[in-house]
Amino acid sequence: MDRRNFLKCSLAGTAGVAITPESLAEKVKAGMIIPGAVSSDGKKGAVSTDVEKHLAVSGYVKEPAHKIPVVAEADVVVVGGGAAGVSAAVCAARQGVSVILVEKANYLGGLWTGGLVLPVLATHGKGKNKAWDKATGGFCTEVCDTLLNNGWAIKPLNPKVDPEATKYLLDKLIAEAGVRIVYNATAAGVTMSGNRIESVLIDCNTGRLALRCKMVVDASGDGCVFNFAGDPYEARRYHMTTTYRMAGFRSFPDDHDSPLLDMRTGGFGVNEPIDGLDIFEVSHRQQQHRLGIWEAVEERKKKPGHENIYLMEVAPTTGLRVTRVLNSIHNVTLEESMEWTAFPDVIGMSGVCDPFYYKGRWIAHEDRPIWQIPYRSLIPQETHNLLVCGRCFGYDQGITWDAREISTCMVTGQAAGTAAALSTLQRCAAKDLDVSRLQDTLRKANVRLDF
Repeated sequence: MDRRNFLKCSLAGTAGVAITPESLAEKVKAGMIIPGAVSSDGKKGAVSTDVEKHLAVSGYVKEPAHKIPVVAEADVVVVGGGAAGVSAAVCAARQGVSVILVEKANYLGGLWTGGLVLPVLATHGKGKNKAWDKATGGFCTEVCDTLLNNGWAIKPLNPKVDPEATKYLLDKLIAEAGVRIVYNATAAGVTMSGNRIESVLIDCNTGRLALRCKMVVDASGDGCVFNFAGDPYEARRYHMTTTYRMAGFRSFPDDHDSPLLDMRTGGFGVNEPIDGLDIFEVSHRQQQHRLGIWEAVEERKKKPGHENIYLMEVAPTTGLRVTRVLNSIHNVTLEESMEWTAFPDVIGMSGVCDPFYYKGRWIAHEDRPIWQIPYRSLIPQETHNLLVCGRCFGYDQGITWDAREISTCMVTGQAAGTAAALSTLQRCAAKDLDVSRLQDTLRKANVRLDF
């Protein structure tokens, strides 16, 4: 199932809008970076590095100084338990280092599971030697194959998963790898020694705590850690969708798009760019989405044959696509992704999500090449023991639609976690890691690196 059909809101007469690249393509305005509307002149969009750019600040208060207890230590601390963070944590632990994974919710998977963004897209694209080529491998393929083989996902191409089964599998993989999990904890800051992070601070119902570490992987999705560390980034506006599940479709057994035959999924949102770092705007939108979803489902019940349907769940995780994106040592550009650029420090490949406009013409699926991701795009410019993966690694605004997908998150997560572990073992900064050793390790794990 492609993004267009997955997000399409099929409820007539509601405020929900189908969000597609086509609907976004003509809505570019100054200061916005959105997918489907690709700038060919290389200009950057709105750049913001502080709270004042997102919220009206009326003053400041000082937090009293206090001692923060160090409650655990690990070779690698991974912040964020979404698809990228789980990949990073498991793959780091498989290299024999100690790992702590911090997740703000009480489950794993992030937007994939809690956001009900269920299809694993961007696994395939146009290959150099064949029309439709698989770009992903490694941990992404391991997870998807397990879900498919157990009947927890359907459609081998871009699998659509059962979210609860996926949560179970991710927890199982974390446990088997020996990763120490901290649920219900939010990253609240870092302590630094020069250009190195000494500890990650977390807030939980115990209070503020410190996790001492040698390496950190920022898989938060919002770039929380590199923001705390002071690394440069772009703040990008993007649309917001709230996904939901309906049940009660026993009358339509042959018309299903989920491993759960009685369930259907819908998306409710707007096609205007949202500042995902404006917590008041996001909260207002979330409230409006929840009200609209309920009313839309109630309206659908009036249709013949739909009398028994009901709203099963509104996604507990807000469907923000992009907020902060790292200004890495090298951000992958749209042109590089379209021109088969081969990077000497390649650590993985991305496939294609949806068609889009490029230099004035429509790029269909069959015309969009798979593209390489360089190791440099995971490395901040300043912090020596930090790696970034998931939707906030370094990439051009024009490839946002592909770069933030679940499969690409798992690819960058595996690379970041593996690199963090190897950097710990070699006692070196992330930028000084022997890339050939990293590539050898990734190839042994069945990660695809070459066209």
